[in-house]
Parts: sequence; structure tokens; C-alpha cells
Amino acid sequence: MYNYYRTTPFEQWVEHLWIRSGILTPSQLNVEEVASRLDVWVHFMNDTSRALDYMGMRSILVDRRLGREAQWEDFLHELCHILRHAGNQTVMPKLFCEGQEAEANRFVLYAAIPFFMLRKLKLPARIDEAVETIALHFGVTFELAGKRLEQLQRRTFAAILWEEAIKLETQANLYAYGKSATR
Repeated sequence: MYNYYRTTPFEQWVEHLWIRSGILTPSQLNVEEVASRLDVWVHFMNDTSRALDYMGMRSILVDRRLGREAQWEDFLHELCHILRHAGNQTVMPKLFCEGQEAEANRFVLYAAIPFFMLRKLKLPARIDEAVETIALHFGVTFELAGKRLEQLQRRTFAAILWEEAIKLETQANLYAYGKSATR
């Protein structure tokens, strides 16, 4: 399955961030390790998670009422805002905020389950077992593991279909060329 998968530029950016930071194994994918390596302060509180960047002091407030996996995913979502976004969303146009949120959601998929780490993992053939393997190996919720697996499958199948379409078009062109050459 991994032979056809191609990472997106954003996914490559996230992978380079991890590699530059020395985050190379799934055991390093946790709030404390990432925060330490990226110089981000983390505070746990009884409120919804959010990111703050005040005069270069980057902080993420994480909801302590969530489970460990959900805290990790919230942390990554807020980390994206700190690393890639600027401004106060309460005063931004709605579509701009929606774009930032969509990017932060993609960041969570790429950062929590990086392809350069996932490709080393042998996944079971059954989807439910593959989701469980990913969730346990990367310390994420089953929901996130399922989304990432579906994304991988969708892009893989799209690449396979694209390759087949190109082959068919090439064959059709060769056939058409052969017919016109014999006339």
C-alpha cells in the first residue's frame, strides 16, 4: 500500500519539523517531549484547550478533563496555530478562521501519525485491526487513527487509479498513432 502513497507539501513540512527537532520515533510523540523540543510552555486546566503567543512566549493550555490521547490531539491542534498562524481568531473573518482550523486539523493527522514513522509499521489486513494497531502504536484515539488510515487509503487508491488512467491513455494514443501511420 505504501508504494503508491505520496506525501503532500504540508505533510512534508510536518515531517521535516519532527526530524529537525529530533522526534524520530512514536515514543517521542507526546505533549511533554514535543513541548520541550519546540520550546512551548504547556499548562493543564479545567477549560477548553487553546494556544497563546504573547511576545514570543508560546503557550498551550490543555484541557485536563480529557483523556491522554485527546489531550495529545488537542495539543497538536493548538501547536499548529502557534507554529503556522498569527492573529486573534475572534476578530478574523469567518472564512479565514475556518481555513486555519482546517489546516490545524490536517496538522494533527500528520503530526500524530507521521508517514515516515507509519511506513515502518506492518498493518493487519482488516481495517478495524489496522486502526487499533495505529491507535495503540501512536497513542491516539481510534477516531483519529481511522481518519488517518482512510486518508492513506484514499490517496493510495487515487494514485493507483491515476496511474491506470495514464496507461490507458498512453495505449489509446499508441493505438491511434498506429492506425494513422498505416493509412
